[in-house]
Amino acid sequence: MKKAIIIFLVLVLLLGGFFSSSLISYFNTPSTETETAITSPNTDIAEPVFTKEGELEFVRIKEKLTIEIADNDKETEQGLMFRRSMPDSCGMLFVMPNNEPQSFWMKNTFIPLDIMFLDEQKKIVTIQANRIPFSEEAIPSYENAKYVLEVNAGYCKRKGIEKGDLLKF
Repeated sequence: MKKAIIIFLVLVLLLGGFFSSSLISYFNTPSTETETAITSPNTDIAEPVFTKEGELEFVRIKEKLTIEIADNDKETEQGLMFRRSMPDSCGMLFVMPNNEPQSFWMKNTFIPLDIMFLDEQKKIVTIQANRIPFSEEAIPSYENAKYVLEVNAGYCKRKGIEKGDLLKF
């Protein structure tokens, strides 16, 4: 009787594992041509390494973040593209040449991101939360922005970061 129960449990586990992996595979399979374009990145490029170039602080919540800085055209164009992960304590700060409406996209970006747009006083003017990887959809600031900060998706919600918060760097 014990052998029959053990065999039955093993079969249930095996079939359950097969069934759940089939479901996961089914739901991760693109259903349209558009989804295929968004979820099929160029994977031939080596993953860039995060380089600590400074720190910033969210003044109201006293939270610090290690940052990599993109302050020229080449670094701004590269951004976080082709990176497969980033520690939650890190982010990328873009220093834009002009204080004007900005627009970003997620092309070749593996990591879902929260994107914060900051004005010249380093105040958050727009938060674009949970941006979808590989999307070429424009992500606008809606207002003038001199700086853009990218962090892992959900960071703003987890830390209670809001529009109007000031940063120090």
